[in-house]
Amino acid sequence: MELSFGKINLGLSIPYKRSDGYHEIQTIFVPISFGDRMQIRYETAKTGKSSFHFSSKNFLRGYRASLFEAVSERGDITKNILHRAYERLLPHFLTPTRVEIGLEKCLPPEGGIGGGSSNAGRFLRNSAPYTNLRPQELFEIAKSLGADVPFFLQEKPAIGTGIGEILEPILLAKGKGILAIPNFGLSTASMYAGLQKSLQKTHDSKVWKTLTEDVLRSLEEGLWEDVAGRLRNEFEPLAIQTKPILQELKDGFLRSGSGFVSMSGSGSCFYGLYPIDADLTNAKSTLEFQFPDMEFQTFSF
Repeated sequence: MELSFGKINLGLSIPYKRSDGYHEIQTIFVPISFGDRMQIRYETAKTGKSSFHFSSKNFLRGYRASLFEAVSERGDITKNILHRAYERLLPHFLTPTRVEIGLEKCLPPEGGIGGGSSNAGRFLRNSAPYTNLRPQELFEIAKSLGADVPFFLQEKPAIGTGIGEILEPILLAKGKGILAIPNFGLSTASMYAGLQKSLQKTHDSKVWKTLTEDVLRSLEEGLWEDVAGRLRNEFEPLAIQTKPILQELKDGFLRSGSGFVSMSGSGSCFYGLYPIDADLTNAKSTLEFQFPDMEFQTFSF
């Protein structure tokens, strides 16, 4: 089994809506140690025809469990992003290939931490040696599957711009934190619609110019309190307006000793970053007591 890692966003700005219907973003993607577990096997197809075989264990809670079931092998597997990735790869296998994927699903849909994009990125990367695809061609397939998928082709923190596919490596200190998974999700489409961004390009998105030298230095040194308030998630106020409990959650993180608290992606997951020498046991227990309807996971990066 391999880790299909989740991600958090350090800051997320949405400057404008693009003419192609997508939204321009500016963010820092960070891979974390919490994720799904995947086992991917490739065998020469004895029938002479490639095939896809999927099995899964669902560790999600509440309504999210049913969201995954609907696209698992117990539902409509053709709607699963892994099956869609397989269909993109199918013409490019070097020989007829039997693909078997076993998945232990822990990353919640509608959470803003990767979910299916993580699975697709891991599958594409593992599949590359069995195909005739060049790196740029693999990247284009990843991009066609979802804006976050190109990030999951690699495992390093990166500044993400464009729709998330323009990635620039960034130096980031080792860190650790606690992830909160609320018992409700936030639709990415509805969150973007709520921002009501105009079709107006305000600046060149290839460089996130708000990342000043002192912010970069603080990130390299792990001084999370120094960047709190400077790296903001633009979706967060809208999410809190929609679900006021999220403000209580954020306050709870701060009381527990977190130096940087933010929503990840378009939500609904929040996370708190803590000093590298902090003992997260008590902080996690306190949060679980205050918010018994939520799930909490520790992570590192």
